Amino acid sequence: MRRSGHKNAVRLDEKPTPEAMNAELIALIEHRLREPLGPTLLVLQLLLREESLSPQGVGLIRMLQRNIKDEVRAITDLLILMRTFLEERSKERPAGNTDLLKGTDSS
Repeated sequence: MRRSGHKNAVRLDEKPTPEAMNAELIALIEHRLREPLGPTLLVLQLLLREESLSPQGVGLIRMLQRNIKDEVRAITDLLILMRTFLEERSKERPAGNTDLLKGTDSS
């Protein structure tokens, strides 16, 4: 039984692989970062339909929409970097070593 639909998802009936653990970590981070952004954009879109909204109010809402969309792009870029880093670390890591961050430049 899988915890998520991802191909590397951690299976509950077997010991998780480092790749599966990485996939679960990234999926969790992605969800937690993006979760509030969709509903916020929806609310802003609904506010734009308000007839009593001043031109200044429309401008502020459009600015917020642009900022949120920029955040979504930044999150996507960050997740791509994380996936790449974790994939490279798992290739370099000796068999049996599950400490992903140990051995980075700061150690």
